[in-house]
Amino acid sequence: MCTVSWLHHETGFELLCNRDEKLTRKPAAAPCVQRRGGMRFLTPVDGDHGGSWITANEHGVALCLLNGANLGGASTPASKAAGPSRGLILLQLAAAPSAMAACEQLARMDLLQTPPFTLVALEPGLPASVAEWNGTELAILPNADPFMPLISSSFDTHAVQRQRRTEFALRTRARLDAPSLYRFHESHGSGASAYTPCMHRPGAQTVSFSWVKVDDRSIEFFYSPAAPCQWQPGQTLRLERRA
Repeated sequence: MCTVSWLHHETGFELLCNRDEKLTRKPAAAPCVQRRGGMRFLTPVDGDHGGSWITANEHGVALCLLNGANLGGASTPASKAAGPSRGLILLQLAAAPSAMAACEQLARMDLLQTPPFTLVALEPGLPASVAEWNGTELAILPNADPFMPLISSSFDTHAVQRQRRTEFALRTRARLDAPSLYRFHESHGSGASAYTPCMHRPGAQTVSFSWVKVDDRSIEFFYSPAAPCQWQPGQTLRLERRA
């Protein structure tokens, strides 16, 4: 479960992500530098399966994965899938030199045993790309900015998406910029609940907040292991952009 938004600017982009999880799951490890095929990338690591939900590499390509087919809907119940963790698939794509290269690599994978998911891929100078696996088919949308924010929830899915999008419209009505996106991610609307971007309900809540900033010189990855409303100190890692 996640809420993901992004913003393009002249030299790059910013990507924000609330990760919502059941409290029975193990805590994730904070972001670290990993390598794949000679490419360095920054990513936190899931405590249960060793995968991830968000990455950013030296080329300035960032990926973020949400559970479920959040645009078209799943055609195959997730309970029937027994393949590898979706987060491990994300790590296989983490070294992609472009957003479309990540989507094309994903299209060559055998996903038949993988539960539905939605992947957003960003790089400087281009609209976001979204790939959605619904359990049967993979759809790739190369101009996916109109679908922002992306929202996943296993709890009352459509109502959660509807309320968070309403909150997004409220928070960004005056101006779509980085501060307004952050206010959206930390917001509780009229009261913290399962439906708000900063999510709190019995047995589950927003467990971390990630903020990736990419410009023409560097990649900056801020990570806090708590809900945005809890103001827990985080850490920031940086990589220089590869030419």
